[in-house]
Amino acid sequence: MMNQERYPSAARNAAVWDTSASFEPQLPLGYQTGTGPFSTSEETVPPGVVLLEGGKFQLNFFAPTASKVEAFLRYRDTVALEKQENGLWSVVVDGGDGGFCPIMFRVDGVEVLNPLAPVGYGCSHPLNYVDIPQEGVDFYLCKEVPHGSVVQEYYYSQATGMMKSCLVYTPPGYMEDPEKTYPVLYLQHGHGENEKCWVHQGRANFIMDNLIAEGKAVPCIVVMNNGMVQKEQDGLRVLDTSMIERLLLEDCIPFIESRYRVRTDKWSRAMAGLSMGSMQTSQVTLGNPDKFGYAGVFSGFVGAFKIGQAEPDMTYLKELDDKAKFEKDFKVFFRACGHTDYVALERFEKDRKMFAEKGLSPGECPVHVEKMYHGEHEWNVWRMCLRDFAQYLFR
Repeated sequence: MMNQERYPSAARNAAVWDTSASFEPQLPLGYQTGTGPFSTSEETVPPGVVLLEGGKFQLNFFAPTASKVEAFLRYRDTVALEKQENGLWSVVVDGGDGGFCPIMFRVDGVEVLNPLAPVGYGCSHPLNYVDIPQEGVDFYLCKEVPHGSVVQEYYYSQATGMMKSCLVYTPPGYMEDPEKTYPVLYLQHGHGENEKCWVHQGRANFIMDNLIAEGKAVPCIVVMNNGMVQKEQDGLRVLDTSMIERLLLEDCIPFIESRYRVRTDKWSRAMAGLSMGSMQTSQVTLGNPDKFGYAGVFSGFVGAFKIGQAEPDMTYLKELDDKAKFEKDFKVFFRACGHTDYVALERFEKDRKMFAEKGLSPGECPVHVEKMYHGEHEWNVWRMCLRDFAQYLFR
């Protein structure tokens, strides 16, 4: 039998249960000794990710007929798992700075999901991940505070000719006072992700719950759409990420304002996004300053970049040419990035220079907020971005 001291129950529970998507998920059939595809006659197969002492974690994959098992961590590091006599492949990995770590398993060169590890979404497909506890960092954890609700809504988009869905967070107390109205934050994910990522991986709902409980954020509704916008074209589904502007303005915002108790003035409407979503946020808010009073550009791109074949329309940057107008149109224009962001930092620096040339550096422009964080192009940074940006909103 397996040495139970090697897999302490607290670590096992943290690795398997501590996700924002689900608490105490059902373990697969056959998890118990001797039955089903995930057990052997001699011992129980452990979870796909087991947290260990000292910030380390162990990866496990049950593949008795495989000749090679690897794991691709944080989209850049490949580690080889070693085969045990019972067909279980394992390796112990240093968790680094901790926090969110995406994992992609490869068995004999084929990328597969591990059914005994938490499942998220990124790089345009499902993936496994682990959330490694960080000492002194708890702003995104599920705490014993009043909690809001997250629901999935469906609406027809005239702009795209298709049904769409969005996740909607309503703050604690929303159901208790039918007369109270709320401001709205429209929150976008990055390239290759979907509308569920800010909850399942970003823990946006817990971040907002905790901030509201501490009196650090104004209670608001948060709407999360899929920024990888598809539309109907010649009978095909075509990706057009620039369609987020029409999707929001023509379809989603009217839907939310007809269904939820929200305030509809520009000072009660904000938009933010990470990576690709930051570019979309810049395009939408700077292009429509009459509709948005706050903008959050996380790991961000103010100047647009090319996605697909179409050249980006940069006319929205004209909003930055008039300093007085910009300062009147926005209460907060928030830009942030990780110190070692290998994807966005170069463009972030170019945008910083552009703002400086226009006299809009944070020291010269009170509505412009700029922050740098320890980290890369990752959820650990984006969670901090939301935590800080939310505290500026709707004041």
